[in-house]
Amino acid sequence: MTITRFGIEFNLKEDKIYLDSATIGKIPVLSLNKIVEFYQNEGSATIRGVHHEAMGSLKRLEDNRKIVSNFFEIETSQVSFLPSKETALTNVLFSLEDIGKRRIVSSILEDHSILAPAIKTHQSFGTELHYLNFDDEQELTNKIQEKITSKSDLLLLSSLTATNGVVRNWKEIAKICLDLEATFILDISNTIGHEPIVLNTSSPDIVISSSCVGALGPQGLALQVLSNEVEKEMNPLIVGSGSIIALEENMYHLTSSTSKFETGILDLANISALGCSLQLLAEIGLSKIQKHEKILNKLIRTGLRNIPGIELVQLEGVEYSTITSFVNEILDANDIAIILDDMKNIIIRSGALCAHLFMYQLPYNDIARVSTHLYNTEEEIKIFLEILESILSM
Repeated sequence: MTITRFGIEFNLKEDKIYLDSATIGKIPVLSLNKIVEFYQNEGSATIRGVHHEAMGSLKRLEDNRKIVSNFFEIETSQVSFLPSKETALTNVLFSLEDIGKRRIVSSILEDHSILAPAIKTHQSFGTELHYLNFDDEQELTNKIQEKITSKSDLLLLSSLTATNGVVRNWKEIAKICLDLEATFILDISNTIGHEPIVLNTSSPDIVISSSCVGALGPQGLALQVLSNEVEKEMNPLIVGSGSIIALEENMYHLTSSTSKFETGILDLANISALGCSLQLLAEIGLSKIQKHEKILNKLIRTGLRNIPGIELVQLEGVEYSTITSFVNEILDANDIAIILDDMKNIIIRSGALCAHLFMYQLPYNDIARVSTHLYNTEEEIKIFLEILESILSM
């Protein structure tokens, strides 16, 4: 059973309200079909021969690279595909020049997929590691200017926090880092697919994103976008197979551009599915999706504030978007999630949200999180709020 929203068919059931897109976005049926189509019609690897199947796969790869570059309005040479956001980030951090002499600044609002690679870098190279706190979000740009002081500093943030939906003005932050010649790494996993993202001006040095969250692509794939300047300075940690153009007994030579990060046999089926999803999102119009989700977000936050016993996990004076976290003084967040699922097939996220540093600063053991995408409706949000209020009134 499927549903249709904005003219796109999704692999979702009519009787289910899915409010956990910050964990996994639901993939369009057309994108799922791309995976099947690849294995039925081709199934070959790129750069593994000169036969017509290999050439066809290479064309498919570059066609989808073009789709991604058009989506962000950048050059195709800036785009590469990796197995996961964590793989991309670890490879980036370990590939930067003089990483041991650098200082990484991040935030406790980030989840483990961002912070664990940063901690791994600290453990491996002795790289200094500093954190912005929850309260710093109220004057984030000022706090960043205090923390980032030299070109050896590296700022690592998400554009929209998976913990509680804080919106960062990443273009303004990029300008601060550019002025100081500091390196800026941005995770856009929860922003891509929800609003327009143009990376051809005032952009971070390195942008990464999971395929399966806001982009509505498949699992097991990530995007990486590098500025031309930073790409030239990077020596990839993970090398081999397709990234190598020549090899001697004690030396290997990498291919040019960001494809030097694409080791192994690429998952062309998933890359094709991601390209399809991004095209569908672009055809709808990212501004149209953003307007729709602003209505949903306002409805969620207003509704939750009006339910007795609900407390939003947020700060005053901070902008929030498609992710909302909350707690109840009586019911455990995991219990709320289970009851919502059992009573009305309403899916939300609960627990520590893979963000222990964030949870340590809160007076709760766990929190509940709702997150939307273009396939959610105002009617679904009203049902969620009504059922939640009914549960808490019992």
